[in-house]
Amino acid sequence: MKTVIISICAKNIHKALAPWCLKSYCEDKGLFSIGIIEVNVNDNINEIIGKIYKSKPDIAAFSCYIWNIDYVRKIGIVIKKLLPNIKIILGGPEVSFETDLCNYLFSDYIIRGAGEETFFELIYDIQNNIVRNKIIDGICGDFNDFPSPYTDEYFESFKNNQIPSIENRLIYYESSRGCPFCCSYCLSSAFDGVHCLFIERVKKDLLLLIDKGAKCIKFVDRTFNAKKARAKEILTFIYSLVTDCTFHFEAAADLFDKELLRIIEKMPAGRIQFEIGIQSTNQSTLSAIGRKTDTALALKNIKKLTSFSNCHIHVDLIAGLPEETVSSFSKAVNRCVNCKPHMLQLGFLKMLKGTKIREENNFGAVFSEFAPYEVYQTDTLTFDDIIKLKRIESIIERFYNGGMFDATINYAFRLFKTPYAFFEKFSKYCGADNLNYKVSVKNAYTALLNFLLPFGDKNEIEHNIKLDCLSFDSKGQLPDGIKPIRDKQAELKLRTSIKKHTNFRIEFFEFESKHKLFVYENRHIITGKFEVRDIAVENL
Repeated sequence: MKTVIISICAKNIHKALAPWCLKSYCEDKGLFSIGIIEVNVNDNINEIIGKIYKSKPDIAAFSCYIWNIDYVRKIGIVIKKLLPNIKIILGGPEVSFETDLCNYLFSDYIIRGAGEETFFELIYDIQNNIVRNKIIDGICGDFNDFPSPYTDEYFESFKNNQIPSIENRLIYYESSRGCPFCCSYCLSSAFDGVHCLFIERVKKDLLLLIDKGAKCIKFVDRTFNAKKARAKEILTFIYSLVTDCTFHFEAAADLFDKELLRIIEKMPAGRIQFEIGIQSTNQSTLSAIGRKTDTALALKNIKKLTSFSNCHIHVDLIAGLPEETVSSFSKAVNRCVNCKPHMLQLGFLKMLKGTKIREENNFGAVFSEFAPYEVYQTDTLTFDDIIKLKRIESIIERFYNGGMFDATINYAFRLFKTPYAFFEKFSKYCGADNLNYKVSVKNAYTALLNFLLPFGDKNEIEHNIKLDCLSFDSKGQLPDGIKPIRDKQAELKLRTSIKKHTNFRIEFFEFESKHKLFVYENRHIITGKFEVRDIAVENL
């Protein structure tokens, strides 16, 4: 019988791990081979159906997540009509808390939880006409006994995808399963225990991925530094490598000790990056969701990490948690921004199936009944508040996370006293009727300029806008209202003294009464900022 796993990712650049784990486990048993069809939610759904139909499988398995469950449902219904004798298996977090098939009548089986051993046994039983329950609980075996998913066929599969090179894909790596913490909003809290691969296995896998050309490896471990000694050993190994690969980790900031910070500080620029979940700085909120965090230490460590200037730091906040108000959330935004992370993700609570927070819902949450189950209001946040925070999130994403407005944004923070006050005021200005900032970088600079002019010093505002624009945009298209004062004679004189071709620009800044040289070939690996330095034109 022919078995195919259909992997539907959220983006083209992602390379799903789950289907390859299932495939390698089954084939390691030596009984049957598994095919994999890799697509993403941006693909034409009829083309996906066509690929599955043409493969003529006897068994089709889907990995189900909040971002692809609608696709799975639509595809599964059609495939069952086209191939009525097919057996359809669903697995993954989005179906791991189903008690029957009533929500997925096109499916024959659902595997809840860990899948490798159970998936193998189910396929074996289907092939041998052994009757099984329709809902099957996964078996959590010894993680170290599972074979590596990084097989020759895994690497060969890149050639068959829309992005055929491993260098341009985000490669997932799982060195541990589970999480030691019990945050009520997180699915990891629904499963007990943490299972870790042996360190030597981790090193061997990473060396293989690098040798095959991987440029970005994301550890999917829920809290990478939960076991500090293990984290130190892995990071020390990564430090020793000769590679331009970047390693991404999800970490708890309050668990970084001095030794871990020293290891990180001496890393080559761009070697590692961290995604850090603060989620809330409101103590009553943290207590309500069962999250144990030393917030003060976490923020202190984030500030320390960003000061190293060698690794990208991404910080998460979640709006809509119990006890959280607009006032308390604004304080969290301010405290996080003051740590100067390179990215602040303002997310909105999702009431995931199987989580304690959804089962209890003791804070008046009104949320969507459809994936991704986002909260609309709580007993401390109205829907108007959520709409307001959504607009602020859009401004943060464009103007803070974009990184291209650094000098002007910092000036605006001082002007409005706090980051949140600026984000709130600017989001009202942009609003639904003034969305030009989304169209182009130039329009974004123009919107920011026009907004700030009534509040601050015109010369200083224009100075910061111009500095940002020329520091981050090699095209140098200044916004409407700011005239370039480009010294082309000085550029020509400097260019004749440089033997190799260099793309640069010299501008005069009236606010400082000096020239600045922008070199568009030397870009900071973390911030994306081009090299900028003061230059004495008269000495050229």
